[in-house]
Amino acid sequence: MFTKRQMVVFYLAATLTVAFAGAATWLELKPPGKPLEQPLDHLHALPDFALMNEDRQRVTLEDLKGKVWLADFVYTTCPGPCPIISAHMSRLQGMLPADPNARMVSFSTDPDNDTPEVLKAYAKRFGATDRWTFLTGPKTGIYDLIQHGFLLPIDAPAGARIIHSTRIMLVDKGGEVRGFYDGTTEDADGQIIADMRKLLEE
Repeated sequence: MFTKRQMVVFYLAATLTVAFAGAATWLELKPPGKPLEQPLDHLHALPDFALMNEDRQRVTLEDLKGKVWLADFVYTTCPGPCPIISAHMSRLQGMLPADPNARMVSFSTDPDNDTPEVLKAYAKRFGATDRWTFLTGPKTGIYDLIQHGFLLPIDAPAGARIIHSTRIMLVDKGGEVRGFYDGTTEDADGQIIADMRKLLEE
């Protein structure tokens, strides 16, 4: 025979066992919740610009309003990271949301040599479609846009390689920079496309 004290202890133990078992079963069956989505920061607005694309068409910031676009900086004779960045952009091009307002823009950091014809050949090399455009124009205008618009460094020492950022930027429908990503690695590709979708829905 159990004493009254032993019966109470046994009852409590059984109750706790059932409770824990139930909680464990509930946790196993409960679908994983979505992580809280953090809003993308409004970093800074781009100034107006007017440049020329690979088809010798004038492209302004106003032309890109209403679109969400990825931007990068390259030059066609770059022996270093530019081919890596452009190959990365080519991969991202294949991942773009179906929304026609999802675009990509590459700015030449060597506009003196990167004529529209040169950029057109470079675009073909990386399989660019009409959703990916390449821009050139006055050097002072492009460098000013990079430094005071994207707030990134650019340096072109005489006779030396052009030094520029290897980041990929995300720009929203209003012309504001909303994100920066490493252009030399594909690790964040899923995040880039997810962030594009968020901005397309804004």
